[in-house]
Amino acid sequence: MKFREPQTQKACTPASLRFTISNMSKAHYYSVVFLTAICLCLTCHAQDQELTYDHWFSLRLGGQPAGYSHESCSFDADGNLITQSDTQISMSRGPMPITIRITSEFVQTPQGKPLRGQSKQDMSIMQVVQSYKYNDDGSIELTSMQNGQRITNNIPKPAQDWMTPIQAQAYVMDELAKGKKQISFWTIDPTAGPQPVQITMKHLGEQSVDVVGKTIPAIAWDMTTSMMDGVVTKVWTDDKLLPVKTKVTPMPGMELEVLLSDQMLATQKVNPPELLVSTMVTPSRPLPNPRQLKHAEYELLIQTGQAAVKRDSLLQTANQQVQWLDNKRAKVTVDVNADPLPNADKPGESFLTATAVLNHKDPEIQKALERALGRNLENLPVMQRALRLREFVNREIKSKDLSVGFATASEVIRTRQGDCTEHGTLLAAMLRGAGVPSRVVSGMIYVDEFLGNRNIFGYHMWAQAWVDGKWVDLDATLPNTVFDAAHIAMVASDTDSGNTMNDLVKLTPLIGRLKINVLNAR
Repeated sequence: MKFREPQTQKACTPASLRFTISNMSKAHYYSVVFLTAICLCLTCHAQDQELTYDHWFSLRLGGQPAGYSHESCSFDADGNLITQSDTQISMSRGPMPITIRITSEFVQTPQGKPLRGQSKQDMSIMQVVQSYKYNDDGSIELTSMQNGQRITNNIPKPAQDWMTPIQAQAYVMDELAKGKKQISFWTIDPTAGPQPVQITMKHLGEQSVDVVGKTIPAIAWDMTTSMMDGVVTKVWTDDKLLPVKTKVTPMPGMELEVLLSDQMLATQKVNPPELLVSTMVTPSRPLPNPRQLKHAEYELLIQTGQAAVKRDSLLQTANQQVQWLDNKRAKVTVDVNADPLPNADKPGESFLTATAVLNHKDPEIQKALERALGRNLENLPVMQRALRLREFVNREIKSKDLSVGFATASEVIRTRQGDCTEHGTLLAAMLRGAGVPSRVVSGMIYVDEFLGNRNIFGYHMWAQAWVDGKWVDLDATLPNTVFDAAHIAMVASDTDSGNTMNDLVKLTPLIGRLKINVLNAR
């Protein structure tokens, strides 16, 4: 099946190309933020200390101060335990600094019964709040709120039995008392979404460790999580299991350190480290006329690293076929006009659902749909709806820059500002509002120049629409091109059940480890 380009189609101009290359995805930044918040929160769950505590930690990224984390536990007026976490980290994408703040709260009885939880994400102008109510039958009521809009979903009881923070703390101490050297458990933290995360801690023995210029005795651990398969977090604790130093390298060249400190040191002013350039990939040869490519073949080579690279790390669709040659090599064929796959699974209801990120029921998005498609959209063929919406989003976002963190569709329609993630989320939301199943996709895009680097692939986000039996790629950042074969898709997300960032974290095993050989491009 082939689709027609808009009648206004023309070759990319230098100005439009400069816009295209300014839209590198922020997914790898959120991988760092969520890994920080989750690892630190879960490590604190295992502390052998009084039930109440208050600790500050300094964050260092690539050897530079980058932010703080504040972990505390206290009793509320009803005698319940409230575990709280506040993590803020600053980074730069080229000349543009970004600060992301994530706070969470978990409320449990002193006996460990879960009551409720909440996470707040400050990634742009409008805060996103997700609240969890833990029901007696094990199900979870998730309510997402932004700008006065509220979406509530009921999530079935998780398949795994899981522990609250106080239960995890008691379990770890019991296992240590039995002489266990490796301890594993499932727990839930609102930062990580509604699904349980498995934590495995391996006891390594006593070691001396440097913390803020002082060498202190400590107990060393290796910690892994089910969210980041293969990534080992090094943790050093005191004799009461309070983490004094945590170190992890989620991707090459991006070492993250979390150091026990005081509030003044933790909250000092930082000069955000630059992380974008190191994630770019220079292919074996330049691509000719990348915005006009309809077919391309690539060989992706994955270099040695901690994180396990799974075969679903590269997206299989009708337009992108992936052939794994071995565990470290894959051939990727991108064909913009490929026919649908036989017996392709039709997307479920989650790809039409209004979510916190893609809330197509927002009145402002409904108004935008009418402006884009008119009042009788059911009379428009599905492909025509998709193409019109792609063009509309490209025009609607007026301020195309790198200053936005991660804005939801509800925010983008109001601010009309953002880069590739904002274009992708607004387009996916409007597609759902027009009755077209959609999802957001993270991967790579080839550009001729970005931040002084020429002929490179950088991380990017776009939307896919389900049309005539296949997922059709739609890149709203490109003014004169619907899509091209200079994209490589890696991770897709329906953004359902509060797991958007967990989906993006799946990119991490590939970042900083790729080599790309161009085999064919036309």
